[in-house]
Parts: sequence; C-alpha cells; structure tokens
Amino acid sequence: MRPPPDRWLPLKGPRITSEGQWESEIQFETSSEWFSGHFDGCPLVPGVAILALAAETVKRQGHEQGRFLEVLGFSGVRFKRPVSPEEDLLVSVAAMPLDKEAKLDFHVTCHGDTVARGVLKAAEKGTDG
Repeated sequence: MRPPPDRWLPLKGPRITSEGQWESEIQFETSSEWFSGHFDGCPLVPGVAILALAAETVKRQGHEQGRFLEVLGFSGVRFKRPVSPEEDLLVSVAAMPLDKEAKLDFHVTCHGDTVARGVLKAAEKGTDG
C-alpha cells in the first residue's frame, strides 16, 4: 500500500531501473509552497528540497519492499545548477543493500543535466520502537 500523496514532495514512482537504481520523478508546480519567499520575482527550488527528494525516494522505495528506511545524513553534496518551477527532475539513488546501514550515492538531473549529487547515509529502522 502506497503512502498518501505528499504536497511538499509529490514524487512519481518510485521505480527500480534495470541497473538496480531507485528512481523517482518530480516537477514542482509554480504554486508549490517551496517557492514562497524563495525568491520573490525569481523562484528557485531550495537545496533542502532537492535533498528531501533523495531522502524520500529511499523511504518510499524501502516501503515498497516492506522495509522502513530513514536517512541519517548527507555528505559530499554538490549543487550544480538551480531549478525553476515546472522543470522535470529525475532522482536516482543507489539501491539499499540488505545491510542495516549503508552510504548510497544519489544524483538529481534535469533533462540530463546534473542538478545535485552526493552521498546519503541510510539505515533500516528497528522493529522494536
């Protein structure tokens, strides 16, 4: 069962590529609350929203597989270009191995151009609380 739609991170997917990558697509509508004050007259997707896309891709794909994954942090993040409203983004994250914790490479693109890349640390939540 899929979680309810998320108005902040309306991801399409997730799906698994033939290479085993976890992917999601997104397009922030012009009316998205992410653009409120960021920036007036020149709306841009905040970097934190782009990181949230990678984290949410991991959580949703884990959910699809019956696992409860959380993102503990990011490292080596590089933002390469700004993102405007209505641009199509593709989020790709390395698949979570069966380990309880792993560092996963992620890559966010817009029409083939790199938007951001880095590494996220993911862990499987315990079942005892």
